[in-house]
Amino acid sequence: MRLNIAKTVIAAVLLVGATQADASVVNDAAGDYLATYFGSKTGDLDVISASVTYNPASDIFHFESTFAGNVGGSPSGFYIWGFDRGAGTGRFTANGLPNVLFDSVVRFNMDGSGAVNLLAPTSGSTVLAAGTAKIQGNQMIADIAGSLLPSNGFAKTDYTWNLWPRDGALAGGFGQISDFAPNLNNQAVQVVTLPGAFWLFGSMFALFRLAGNGKHRPCSL
Repeated sequence: MRLNIAKTVIAAVLLVGATQADASVVNDAAGDYLATYFGSKTGDLDVISASVTYNPASDIFHFESTFAGNVGGSPSGFYIWGFDRGAGTGRFTANGLPNVLFDSVVRFNMDGSGAVNLLAPTSGSTVLAAGTAKIQGNQMIADIAGSLLPSNGFAKTDYTWNLWPRDGALAGGFGQISDFAPNLNNQAVQVVTLPGAFWLFGSMFALFRLAGNGKHRPCSL
């Protein structure tokens, strides 16, 4: 009986851990290009999933994104991650998106280079070298220092974000944007919580010991 209970609790802990790990992943439908967009549709400007994780211990923001086609199919394309650090405004309100708020943007290009641009309260830009973002097939992964996105009122653990690819071959403006992820609002960053991870591993270790002990002792009713 103790073995069965341990197995049940282990499964529950794993399920909770998996749910927490995926809590901040945005899944976006394929082919949902904006009606105002008439640029490249090779798939690499069509978001399938995206997430941003923040690690307070290392002060690192970790970006992951997946697209409907291999990155690089649209040579003039690039990716904008808008962040609300505490003073975000709805710069797309006139386009029907009042809840996409940002006061800074992180840009990644097709060669993995990019820039971090602060928009408020004062403007500033930091160039990111080629290869900052790692590209493999239809996925892009990158890490940037939290110091490049200083607080503008929020704790870094409370930042929110949105991802919108753009096609630079089109005239500047909203018409360059192919997709939003999420579609209508921002998403909270996922925070790495080491104490919780240690609790999880410690609990798992104890439960495995319980399960192991259950194999060697007869169950007493």
